[in-house]
Amino acid sequence: MNYPYTVGFGKVDEENKPYWNEEAHEYLIITADEDQTCYSRTINGIQSNYWTDRTVLGHIDLTTGERYSGKDAVLWEMTPEEHDTELYKNLFKGGVVYHIRAAMQKKNVVLYPIEVLGIADSEPFLEQLYAAYVEERDRPVYLQTKLFGDLLLNKRYNSFDGTFEYMGHKIEFSIDNSDDATKTVSKLEAFVQDFKAHNEKMRRFAAEKLTSLANEWADEEGEAHITEEEFYSLLVPEGIDMRSTGRYIVYYTDGGAFGGHSVEVSGNSKGPTKAQITG
Repeated sequence: MNYPYTVGFGKVDEENKPYWNEEAHEYLIITADEDQTCYSRTINGIQSNYWTDRTVLGHIDLTTGERYSGKDAVLWEMTPEEHDTELYKNLFKGGVVYHIRAAMQKKNVVLYPIEVLGIADSEPFLEQLYAAYVEERDRPVYLQTKLFGDLLLNKRYNSFDGTFEYMGHKIEFSIDNSDDATKTVSKLEAFVQDFKAHNEKMRRFAAEKLTSLANEWADEEGEAHITEEEFYSLLVPEGIDMRSTGRYIVYYTDGGAFGGHSVEVSGNSKGPTKAQITG
C-alpha cells in the first residue's frame, strides 16, 4: 500500500460531525490481531455506506504528546471500493505501528481515521502494549470440572468445548463463557449423569412432534412412511448446548428421515418443549 493513504471518504460525514472533535490530530497507533467485520445501517428505508472498526491497544497523540494505554478503536465509513475489494481488512494489521491523522470522538476514546501517513519503524511504548496483549491472548484458560476434566477456553468463540461418550457415540458440548460458565457446567454435569432418561424423553418427544413431517418429506421423495417408533429409533444424539438457566438444546442426527438434516430438541428443567429440523 502506498502512503499517504486517504481512509474512507477522508472526512467525518456531515451527519456525524457533532460527535467528533473538529481538529484532527496526528497519532501513532497499534492494533490487535482480530477478524475485521463491517456493517451498514438502514435509516428511513435507505441503506447507508458500510462502516468498520478495529480494536486499538493504545495510541500516542503526536499533536499533544499524550499517551493512552487503554483499549480504544478506529472507526470509519468506507467507500464502496474499500468495501467491495475488502481493502479495509488489510488497512490496519495487528502489531504494526501506524502514523495516522484522525479525529477523536468527543465522549469516548475512539478515533476516526482520515489519512494513514505511514508506518513507524519502532515505538517501544506501543510495542510493549502489543506484547502484553499477545501474552494474554495466548495464555491458556481452563475451567475445572468434576465430570469432564479441565476444559480449555476456545478464545475465538469464547466457549469451553468438550465431548463425552454415550452408548458408543461421542457427544460434543459447548459452554458459553459469557454466560455463568461454572453454573452452566454444574447444570450440564447433572444433565449428563441422567442422560439416559433425558435422551429417552427427548427422542420420544421429537418422534411425537416430527414423524408426520418426516412422512411429508417421504411423500415428496417417493419413499415409504415411517412410524413414530421407527423415527424414535433413528435419532442419535450428537451435541448439547446448555445454559446456566438450565435451558438446553440437544442435537440429533436424523437417520435419513429428513435427508440428513439435524433434529434439535429444546427444553428446560421440566423437560422437552420444542422439536424442529435444522441445517
